[in-house]
Amino acid sequence: MKLVGLVVCLVAAVAAAPGRDHIELARGGRVVGGINALPHEFPSIVSLQRLILTTSAHICGGTIVSQRWAMTAAHCITESPEGARFAVWAGTHNIASAEANRQVINVDEHIVHPEYLGGVNPSDIAVLRLVSYLNYNDFVQPAVLPVQGDYAVPGPATLAGWGSTSSGTVPSMPSILQKVQKPIITYAECEQANGGPGNSPLGESNVCTGPLTGGVSACSGDSGGPLYVIENGSQKQVGIVSWGWMPCGTIGRPSVYVGVASYRSWIDQNID
Repeated sequence: MKLVGLVVCLVAAVAAAPGRDHIELARGGRVVGGINALPHEFPSIVSLQRLILTTSAHICGGTIVSQRWAMTAAHCITESPEGARFAVWAGTHNIASAEANRQVINVDEHIVHPEYLGGVNPSDIAVLRLVSYLNYNDFVQPAVLPVQGDYAVPGPATLAGWGSTSSGTVPSMPSILQKVQKPIITYAECEQANGGPGNSPLGESNVCTGPLTGGVSACSGDSGGPLYVIENGSQKQVGIVSWGWMPCGTIGRPSVYVGVASYRSWIDQNID
């Protein structure tokens, strides 16, 4: 899911391919082509909320990596106003309702990957230190992460998030967590779908999903959220929603994720 407000940050990428659809980071809204997730179906997912005076608003997804740390896309942090404050909502399903199982914890500090240069970048990952510990229960659990270098991503994969469900240019943001099953596509297929070698910010550490037939996509508000491969009942997070094309679900355009297996060592080093 993508956020429309990042067009200016991506002028260089768009200028390299005049006449193509609009490329944007996927951040801030429901999964295009998805359905409502079951309540607490994905206990590792969180809503990243930006605090505004006495209220807050969903801007991105994220996941729990330990009782004191969460993980999201770097652009969710860097594209927010300077000095912005954040909180994570864990154990939540309907972000528009008061929920007894929801745990709300403010973010104490964030660490953005040093190779993330802003805009669209393969190292679009950040970890968030919380001011207090999460309480693990049936609704709040850490994500299962691949080991460093475990690049094999068997399909299909499941995307979850509160991003826009609209396939047009005007976002439609859901309150209930959405999910959709998507096929993994190869790096070569992803590179070709993004205009060929050198014509997009795609990197070999990225993971990509189709379908290239359109109508199913991450979109605004999904950024930072998880792409899971479900194996033997375990939800292993293989990707972090990073960027895609507008309108969401455009035919021939993939969704692009940070490949978690490429950054597992960096994650572990920073959440000691």
